[in-house]
Amino acid sequence: MPPSRTDQRGVLSGLGDEDNAITVLHVDDEVDFLEMTADVLEQRNTDFSIISKTSPDEGLDRLYEENIDCILSDYQMPGTGGLEFLEMVREEYPELPFILFTGKGSEEVASEAISAGVTDYLQKGSGTDQFTVLANRIENTVQQYRAKRRLQENQRRFQTLLDNLPGMAYRCGSERGWPMLFVSEGCTTLTGYDPSDLVGGDVSYGEDIIHPDDQERVWTAVQDAVQTRDPFRIEYRIQTADGETKWIWERGRGVFENDEVIALEGVITDVTERKASQSQLEYQTSLLEAQMETTIDGLLVVDENRNVVSYNDQFVKMWGIPDEVIDQASDETLLEWIVDTKIANPDVFPSRELHEAPEEARRGEVRLADGRAFEWYSAPVVGDGGTNYGRLWMFRDITKQKQRETELERQDALFRRVQAIADIGVWEYDPQTESLNWSDGIRQIHDVDDGFDPTLDRAIEFYHPDDRDEIRAVVNRAIEQGEPYDRELRIVRPDGAVRDVRARGDVSTDETGETTLLRGVFQDITDRKQRERELRQFEAAVEQAAHAIYITDIDGKIQYVNPSFEEITGYAADEVFGDTPAILSSGEYDESFYADLWETVLSGEDWEHEMVDERKDGQRIILDQTIAPIETDDGTIEGFVAINRDITERKEQQEQLQIYEYACTSAFSGIAIASLSGELRSVNPAFCEMWGYEDSTDVLGRSVTEFWNDPEAAAEVVTTIRETGHWEGELCAVQQDGSTFTAYCSASYVENEAGEPIALMSSFVDITGRKEREQQLKQVNEELEVLNRVVRHDIRNDMAIILGWAELLEDHVDAAGADNLDKILTSGEHIVELTEIARDYVETVTGGETVELKPTPLRSVLHTELTLRQESYPDAEIEAVGSIPDVEVQANQMLSSVFRNLLNNAVQHNDKDNPVIEVMADEHADSVEVRVVDNGPGIPESSRTSIFGKGERSLESGGTGIGLYLVEMIVEQYGGDVTVDNLDTEGAAFTVRLPKAS
Repeated sequence: MPPSRTDQRGVLSGLGDEDNAITVLHVDDEVDFLEMTADVLEQRNTDFSIISKTSPDEGLDRLYEENIDCILSDYQMPGTGGLEFLEMVREEYPELPFILFTGKGSEEVASEAISAGVTDYLQKGSGTDQFTVLANRIENTVQQYRAKRRLQENQRRFQTLLDNLPGMAYRCGSERGWPMLFVSEGCTTLTGYDPSDLVGGDVSYGEDIIHPDDQERVWTAVQDAVQTRDPFRIEYRIQTADGETKWIWERGRGVFENDEVIALEGVITDVTERKASQSQLEYQTSLLEAQMETTIDGLLVVDENRNVVSYNDQFVKMWGIPDEVIDQASDETLLEWIVDTKIANPDVFPSRELHEAPEEARRGEVRLADGRAFEWYSAPVVGDGGTNYGRLWMFRDITKQKQRETELERQDALFRRVQAIADIGVWEYDPQTESLNWSDGIRQIHDVDDGFDPTLDRAIEFYHPDDRDEIRAVVNRAIEQGEPYDRELRIVRPDGAVRDVRARGDVSTDETGETTLLRGVFQDITDRKQRERELRQFEAAVEQAAHAIYITDIDGKIQYVNPSFEEITGYAADEVFGDTPAILSSGEYDESFYADLWETVLSGEDWEHEMVDERKDGQRIILDQTIAPIETDDGTIEGFVAINRDITERKEQQEQLQIYEYACTSAFSGIAIASLSGELRSVNPAFCEMWGYEDSTDVLGRSVTEFWNDPEAAAEVVTTIRETGHWEGELCAVQQDGSTFTAYCSASYVENEAGEPIALMSSFVDITGRKEREQQLKQVNEELEVLNRVVRHDIRNDMAIILGWAELLEDHVDAAGADNLDKILTSGEHIVELTEIARDYVETVTGGETVELKPTPLRSVLHTELTLRQESYPDAEIEAVGSIPDVEVQANQMLSSVFRNLLNNAVQHNDKDNPVIEVMADEHADSVEVRVVDNGPGIPESSRTSIFGKGERSLESGGTGIGLYLVEMIVEQYGGDVTVDNLDTEGAAFTVRLPKAS
């Protein structure tokens, strides 16, 4: 037996878009129709290959032998019908496109076909125009099927990617416990639980995995973010299946549908190691700050632009620098002031020279005008990659040391370097004796006790394996060539801890130039290096923040803005630098408002307020703004930082809610809100009027079931709502005076953000008049049932064959016969059109006991008919002018027949070579008007009444055709009307007024 169709489709799934060949299996019991269909379709699309079979059994046999892309089948055939054929095909090929192409057309057939799983349904039409539609449907269906196969493959690849994602991806409900709808395979590594444990509900992520002390904090943070529709990022602890506590970082966002959150999606990553490093960093930072403030050295750190980054109190105290100088935060200003006012020998203090040589390190001594002596040391701060981050200045009062210099020369040489780097640690090595001496500070850095005996080899072994070759090389050059060195490297302590250090060596030589002694300083710079990394991370975080952030100086002039500021305000950074935030002012605040702002921030407190500002383009924005002062260590305010969150959309939603409340009060429908137990809490004026009450005082507090005529039915409705959350249908209502009326009710629960029902909301429409009209139409439906036998399968099918063969004769008749052939085609198409109109008429008035009207989307119905008419009349220009309102009208499925007949009439009765038909719609308070305008000959004044077949309202009335009569009849059933007028230039305009759905 040949391979199954499923295997064959696997071959087609690999085809690219460039392969356009389409093989169609057509099954119909009429041979002539099969031949004509194959000829027409293959003419319409040269990529088509039509295989024709006269029975479903033959079609199944051929299906096993060929790579079929689409099946085209008739509905009524001897023996096995089209739907039975579909059922046999679906057993083996569940996704293969299957189009039902039949002469029997009705809503019942269409519904039955769709329920059976048919891919598309198309009624055989007049002539070959319908085959153009059929060819498009076949091509689109096959393309969609192939695209679906490609989508499935992409989804498989996405799942593979998701399974290999670090950490855990998830989708869960937005409620306590975080019930998981999906988790990736990373769940097991992260939590120790199998994904099925969480998705199946055996393990609750929110209650069993999130640490108990963090559960409420996580819930609050996520809900706050969901409420504002912002992504959420949060760190918290979890407890794994084996009891281990981990720190994790979660990033996610809400998934919304119809303004309600339906789920949460995100990624969870293990950050336990990073948290441990962060705690160590905080400890080291505190230690470094304490060392900086307790040292006797004056320390000054500046960046590459000579801006002051940091200094200690000793620096200010030993130089006596006034506040107005230090507040300028400028290295240049500080050092010039020192040179001009303090130093007795300014020529030996090269502050400007070192600025011009940023990579050079230098030390020296200066004498002060007051007799003191300072030692200074200045060196560049260079990163691992060679980046220059600025310069370090160290100052120490060496007045007393200078007095003892002679007798303490050796000790002074050793400790002077200790002073230069804040007394961290010093060493001394004698190449002749190979003896190495370490100070206590160096022993502490290496974490060894006083009994440790250092040697040069043992000291080098402390360095990180990747740094040993470098330190060994610089030490050898110092010994052999007298070359000093200064390096930032790493050491590894005995406990395995890695520390960043700065190692410096100086050389002493004898009169022959031979190295006699190496002396150096050793500094643990781990904290500094970590703070530099933290600073880079902080700057990156600010740059990537979703809120607008800007920094001003003490005068309020902007010095920095992040990218989100530019995006939210529309101003580029260079447009606001040096300006004040007043550039965003909308003019809505007076001077007292800004006075209060300045008073708050200048006092050192944070200021928070919602402000209405303007973007660069003048667009109004609302910002939730926080302004905080930036203070120095001594509490001096040196600037301000502002964080602005754009809440324009949220404020607009609040305003929209007020509009909704007003709309509810003004609505024509009765609206009632009840508690979960059924007691009325709120009703609108329309509800009181509908039940005959003057106001709500006699209504509130009563049970909703008291207003129904049938208590048992009311109890069933309440039960349905409690089980499903919704109910809609007709009910018999009792007014205050005891009279009854029929109302259509729609009731459902109102839920809170957690998805819990908090109230019951119902809307009511009085449909008593409509029910009476439906009863009156019942008798008319019975009288017109006979017309249903006219529109049958044989008439339409035979006419399709006649017109198909006739159109194929166009290239085979001479000029004399062409006119006759055209008359045949025109008359045949008119016959088919009459059968369509008659069918629509019969289905309109005999489709059921009553004409059921329901809210019907105007835009989709009108767009569908415009598309079909454009396909049927390719020589005419048929288009919508302006936007079609997205509203629902009180109608039913026959609304499409109204527009089809009006558009057909506009084309068929047009005397222009290029018919132009324009459709436009206007929405009013209670109705919608649709105008169909053509450029034809217009309608004579005497015919504007009879054109709709007024009078006896039958097929024999004086109208020009049953189509327009059907239009008026259907529109009147909807409670609307249709009129016709001539235009001032040329052509006619048909106007259909339809009532809007309540």
